[in-house]
Amino acid sequence: HQQAGGGSLAQCQESLRRVENHHPRRELPRMPEKTSPWEDAKAFLASFEQVAEACQWPKEEWVTRLLPALRGEAEQAFISLDARDREDYGKVKAAILRGDSLRREKQRQQFRHFCYQEAEGPREVCGRLRELCREWLEPERHTKEQILELVILEQFLAVLPPEMQSWVRECGPETSSQAVALAEGFLLSQAEEKREAEQVRG
Repeated sequence: HQQAGGGSLAQCQESLRRVENHHPRRELPRMPEKTSPWEDAKAFLASFEQVAEACQWPKEEWVTRLLPALRGEAEQAFISLDARDREDYGKVKAAILRGDSLRREKQRQQFRHFCYQEAEGPREVCGRLRELCREWLEPERHTKEQILELVILEQFLAVLPPEMQSWVRECGPETSSQAVALAEGFLLSQAEEKREAEQVRG
């Protein structure tokens, strides 16, 4: 006998049939193709460096040659640097990659913190979640292994103790193995500090 509030299999199937008849199956909307090379800043910069080395450009010219290609968040990252740092390719690259990492983190948070009340009805909620998830995981650009890595990295960071977590997050690991190495480094530095404190007391 079914419990109050529950439904028999036949009732569930009938309910699904009614909903599907009311909302005929539609093709899922195709995500627009991403055209900006800055959608994958790391890959774009790696390609730029290969070209720069092949053309034997002096390293001090790299920023000048990169400037015309800067767009969107990469350009904002460049503008946010001090005038002196804008001439240092290493610092420009680090700022662009940090901005890219923050963008991905923002997309992850938008997916994880999305609320039912932000859309109208279950269908729109599910559609919006699918869209946010695609923006975060980028299945058209990442392999299954890379997507798996992103999810494992996210969960690994989530289960770390708060102090360790904020320290590891600040370092911006891109893989779970990088995050593990950073977490182990954090533990080693804590153990070292503890040893030094005991020597001072002793």
